[in-house]
Order: sequence, then structure tokens, then C-alpha cells
Amino acid sequence: MSSPIHCRQVIRRFGALTAVDNVSLDVPSGEICSILGPNGAGKSTLLRLLCGLARPDAGAISVAGFDPAHPATRLEFRRRIGVVPENLALLPELTIEEHLRLTGPIYGLDTATSRGRAEELLQALALSAKRHTYARECSHGMRKKTALAMALLHNPSVLMLDEPFEGVDPVSVETIRRLLEAAAARGVTILLTSHILSLVDRISSRIVLLRDGRILHDAPSRAMTHDNVEALYFELVEQPSAPELPWLGSQG
Repeated sequence: MSSPIHCRQVIRRFGALTAVDNVSLDVPSGEICSILGPNGAGKSTLLRLLCGLARPDAGAISVAGFDPAHPATRLEFRRRIGVVPENLALLPELTIEEHLRLTGPIYGLDTATSRGRAEELLQALALSAKRHTYARECSHGMRKKTALAMALLHNPSVLMLDEPFEGVDPVSVETIRRLLEAAAARGVTILLTSHILSLVDRISSRIVLLRDGRILHDAPSRAMTHDNVEALYFELVEQPSAPELPWLGSQG
């Protein structure tokens, strides 16, 4: 039986640039898989392919049992996945609560279910007091949590999140972490990208390192031979620089 997230030899090109280069990946049910890599590594492009927002030039993809790019099953596919995209996809003239109230019917939820779940998510993500705030007036963290609430509302079997912790305050980071771990424990398959290596170390059951569109490492976190994710990342992906700025701090 295929994993909820399955790709084989996937390639995506933009002109002369190969953004995703022969990627094969399987994420089993209930895993939290973190994809790490520098800017331009191909993380967001891979997520767009998995969400059906772009088509691969070669290779095969299956998510929640569907071909994400197949037009005939697109609606049913969308109802099986939850996505927090890079741009968050919020409408500036809608409030936080309006985003949630309008999301439910799109996924086939009745009014009572949609309102009940929206209320629970507003409480869980500490958005209740700001529910009437327009998206254009929200902080980046509030916008990020609104997008996450929308992705969770319909109880997807697969959740794909582009930088879910970026720009979010520490308490909200911990709330989101616990929420994702609880979802994974109930069988939701989660794929996320992040630059916060210390957090990835705590939450991930699988670590994937990507550079120049290619996978350098793909293994369960329990199988890591390094002390932590940072050590693995610095060895395989990129070393931090040690710039020499002799004038910095000199007041003479």
C-alpha cells in the first residue's frame, strides 16, 4: 500500500534551472516529516508539486491516494489535504473569523460543524480575541495561525505546511508544535519546511535534507547518527561562515 505522501523520480524545471531534481520520497501515516535546506533548495517548489499547484516535468506523485495534478479528482483531493502555503493565501478584506466560516462549506462541512470547529480553533490558537480583525491588519504571526486554522478545519488526512513556525511568537510556536504532534498521533501525515533547526529536532519523526533540488538525507530521526539536526545540517548542507570584520566594535 502506497504511503500517504509518495513521489518517485520527480523533476521540475524552470528553464535551465532544475528546482526539483529526481526526488523520491515516502512519508508514512502519522509521521511528521521536516524538509530542511537553504533558500533556493527547492523546498517550496516540492510542496507546490505535492499540493497540485504545479505539475512535474517527470516522475510520479501520489498524495492521500490521488494524483495532485489530475483535474478530474481535484475537488476530492483538496478535501483530503490541508495546506499552509508560502504566501498564506488570505483575503485582506475578510476577518480571521470570516476566513474560517467561509472555509468550512468549501470542504463540504455543514454550518454547525464549521462554526463549532472554527470556535475550537480560534481558542486553541489564541485568536479568539482577535477574531474580528481584518487580515490586512493582522501581524504576520496572526496571519500564519489563521492559515493554519483554515488548513485544519476540515480534518485533513495529509497536512503540508510551508514554514509554519516562522514569524510566530514562542508561546504560539509551542501551541502549534503540540497541536501537530497530537494530529500525527491520530494518524495525520504531516510534511513541513522550516529553518528553525532546534524545533525540527524536537518535532520531527523523519528528516529530509534538500540542496539544489536533490535529497542529501532521508531517514527517521531516531536513525540519525549525529547528535542533533544542526550537526547533520551543517555537515551535509552548508557550513556557517565566520566573517572577519575587524572594524566592527572598534571605536578608535
